[in-house]
Amino acid sequence: MPIPPRPIAILAYGSILHDPGPQLSPLIVGREPCETPFPVEYGRASRRWNDGPVLVPHPDGGPVAGCLLLLSPGLPLGVAVDLLAEREGLLSARGVVEVPMGGNRLVIAASLPRNLPLPDMRPRELARRAAASVPRGERNGVAYLRGAMASGITTPRTAEYAEAILALAGASSLEDAERRLLALPRTSGGAMHGLG
Repeated sequence: MPIPPRPIAILAYGSILHDPGPQLSPLIVGREPCETPFPVEYGRASRRWNDGPVLVPHPDGGPVAGCLLLLSPGLPLGVAVDLLAEREGLLSARGVVEVPMGGNRLVIAASLPRNLPLPDMRPRELARRAAASVPRGERNGVAYLRGAMASGITTPRTAEYAEAILALAGASSLEDAERRLLALPRTSGGAMHGLG
């Protein structure tokens, strides 16, 4: 008798929480709140977010309120892995790992490496990086932070990072900060005037 496949879930703690993408969205049959079994922090500058800071596993972070995205029963593991790799902009499925969470589910997650050194993870430096990403498109560091906060994700740096963006932009909200940062004049080299 064949062994039945285990139900598959994706551990979500970043932008995938509020935007799983067009391929994954129709395959999500439920959501189950959880805490990440590892610490998470804004430790990666992501090309997909125009070099804005994004959340990755990081020893200087803390566990965050994430979610298990429960996938359609019977969905082959290979398909789930390939769709997650594509959603996360990974070049291959080797960047998708199994996360031991207990229970009968097979939990997978994207394993994106951190690439910011600790000095670049100070809230003011994160804010500068996020601000510089705003004029490059809608997918920017400020938008990423706003989405993470709206999803209830709070790391040890979140509050100071958000405050640093507001102070840098002279704004009262992250939405206002994006508007103000888009309106800043550019230097001949493309940098924004007014970013101290």
